[in-house]
Amino acid sequence: MGDIQPHDAHQAIVSLAEETRRIVEHPITEQILAEAAALVDRHNLRALDAIQLASALLAKLTLTLQDSLTFVASDRKLLDAAYKEGLATWDPSRQPEK
Repeated sequence: MGDIQPHDAHQAIVSLAEETRRIVEHPITEQILAEAAALVDRHNLRALDAIQLASALLAKLTLTLQDSLTFVASDRKLLDAAYKEGLATWDPSRQPEK
């Protein structure tokens, strides 16, 4: 969509490659779809964005105290919703890498 500069996109890809070993993968379940529907109502999100956020919120529940989860996106509305839901967020197009 052109919302992110090529340098920032490259930086995000490099960071993602470094973090791949820590990625938690969850299938889209009825529980995720139900949570996504609630997120659409609470934050007026697009359906696929709500599914992404619902997945992150459910993944967070599986983490131990030593683990952390950062929600990465470049969509301001989605990041605001993630922050309001209690997730740490990172926008690689606007913030320096952590």
